[in-house]
Amino acid sequence: MWKPAQQKNQQQQDKFQEPEVDLSTVPTNSLYNRLRVAAAQGEYYKTRQLVEFLVRERREKPSVEHYNALILSNVSADPGTAWRVHDLLAEMQQARLQLDASTCHAVLKVLAVHPDHLLRTDILDYMRSKWMGVNETGEHDVAAGLLREGLFEQALERLDGMQRQHMRVQRWLLDMFVYMLCEAGEVGEASNIMHGRHLGGELNISRQLWHYFLDKASAADHLDGTLLAWKSQVNLGYLNPSSGICLNVLTTASRAGDAYLATAVFTHLSKRNESFNPLHYQLLIDAYLAASPPDLSRALNIITLMPFEKIQPTNWHTRSLFQVIKTSPELTHEALSHLRALHEEDRNIPIAAFNVLIESWIHQRNLPEALKIYKQIHTFAPKDGKPQVTFANIETFNLLLRGCRTNNPPDEAQASFLVAELLALRILPTALTYDRLILVFITAAQTHLETAAKSTAESDGEKSVARAKILLDWATRHFMDMQPLEWMPRFGTLEKLATLLAKIRDTRCWDVLQVAEEVGEKRVEGWREKGKWAWKNAEDAWEAVDTDAAGEEATAVAEEGGGERDAFVAAGH
Repeated sequence: MWKPAQQKNQQQQDKFQEPEVDLSTVPTNSLYNRLRVAAAQGEYYKTRQLVEFLVRERREKPSVEHYNALILSNVSADPGTAWRVHDLLAEMQQARLQLDASTCHAVLKVLAVHPDHLLRTDILDYMRSKWMGVNETGEHDVAAGLLREGLFEQALERLDGMQRQHMRVQRWLLDMFVYMLCEAGEVGEASNIMHGRHLGGELNISRQLWHYFLDKASAADHLDGTLLAWKSQVNLGYLNPSSGICLNVLTTASRAGDAYLATAVFTHLSKRNESFNPLHYQLLIDAYLAASPPDLSRALNIITLMPFEKIQPTNWHTRSLFQVIKTSPELTHEALSHLRALHEEDRNIPIAAFNVLIESWIHQRNLPEALKIYKQIHTFAPKDGKPQVTFANIETFNLLLRGCRTNNPPDEAQASFLVAELLALRILPTALTYDRLILVFITAAQTHLETAAKSTAESDGEKSVARAKILLDWATRHFMDMQPLEWMPRFGTLEKLATLLAKIRDTRCWDVLQVAEEVGEKRVEGWREKGKWAWKNAEDAWEAVDTDAAGEEATAVAEEGGGERDAFVAAGH
């Protein structure tokens, strides 16, 4: 049934230790007692020495008990091995010694430390064929061996069977399940085991295991496991997790929308007088907004509290708020009402809170409402008696300029007013400000060109084309204003500007492309890969004008010839 393992080389042969006592003076019964103790403690060399002495000196016939002890002595991590068990079983087979239940359980215990799936399967099959039952200790050993081999599904089935038989599962095995399942990323299964132990009233679960489980569960975003560890250990003061684990717990709460857990983490960190960073607040805001329904009031409350920690909220902190209100006019109005209420409580309202409302209206293509928010900003000035016309920032104007472009039709007049307002407030523009301003004029010019193409009245078409040329002239001027600042528009803006200039036969289209070619990838992202297409689109637009002109001339000639023919026919020819 078992095949002996390949013999090890001479350097790996067992070496016997010198006897500690004179065994010749020890009675045989005492020697057997020593043999059992040495085997149970995994003292292989001592066990081998005792067996050799009993067989050679006391003339004891080799028996199952001797082999049982030799097998069990391999339970130690070192020098115990599974291959030696193979050899001992082969010797028993040659000696025609029948395995008993004790020997089979000894093999299972060794295989719990030195896994060998095939040997374990053979032993269990043998025990079933001989109607030998696996006792509780053996069940523990089988489950532990399966765990060590990474056969988690089989190990869990074994554990489930033990629990159905109402066996008392030892703490060391349950701990082993939790450690190894977590390490393998099976946090859900580990959480089920920890839940069962907690609900079962087990009081002696080690703090080290709880700490490890909290770390793994929070890192894996497993909400149930994280909540279990936090409520039963941290809230009661048994654990004081590190800042890194607290951040993982906060992240888990944020993604799951568990405001209770997120607030509990903040409370715990506050008790330690730990300083908060922007990420902590970001995650807390996300937790409130990921709840069902989203808690706008508390989220906005957190945004207004951040300045007290000398953390100025930015566009980054309002992303989750934007995702909630971006498509809902009702929620956008509700958010403004919450800000008004907080202002009445003498809270300083950060500009980021207004910017996200403006961004929401812009996303809904509602420029008038966005402008209303902008015009109300000064009414939220701090109640400290100091006059303050506005505390809008460059992000505010960049958003409004985007709204001018997406408005239907594009509102270039409002864009010009906003630029004048920006300069009057002495707010420094950025490259994005110029980019969006150019896009407003480009989009407006394109709208006028499309109107001219559809116009049936020649005078109306000429007016639209003339207006488009003026708007493109302004766009080009703003482009040139960027050059002394060593700024460039984005690739898409450059391409649109050059193409439209080519459509109206403005030679400055080549100047725009040449400037972009000279600065290249340094200032225009993607120019190296896509620059050639910008040139081609401009050239195609330029050539299309010649084609259209030739087509119009041919049509006019045909119409003129047709008129002469009709007159000839009417004269009776």
